Parts: sequence; structure tokens; C-alpha cells
Amino acid sequence: MFEGIELKANLGLVLRGEVVALKGFVERLDGLISESSDVQLVHKHLSASKIWINEGDGMNDSKTA
Repeated sequence: MFEGIELKANLGLVLRGEVVALKGFVERLDGLISESSDVQLVHKHLSASKIWINEGDGMNDSKTA
């Protein structure tokens, strides 16, 4: 469907679970992402509070938090 088109996109994902389980999941996810040359982790945030995902300027920055 999108063959030959190089469109950059973002994926927001919010997971809920015990802190220890989430930390383990993130470590495995980091390993998986590091194996891919096509996907880059731009931002991650672990919090016991609400997490908001906002679209807008600067969302395609290549900074990793």
C-alpha cells in the first residue's frame, strides 16, 4: 500500500502495570528497538501520574528522553 513512500510517523503507546514489570518491559523494548535500523525511540517516560500524548511542533525531534 505504501511501498516506496518514506513517510515518517510517530506511535504513541501508553501501558499500565506494576513499576517493576513496566521497567522490565521497557528494557526488552529498548533491546528490540536497538536491533532495528528503521525505528528510533524518540521519547519514553515512566510515571505513576497521568501521561498525556500531545501532537504538534517538535514531535519529530530525534531526542531520546
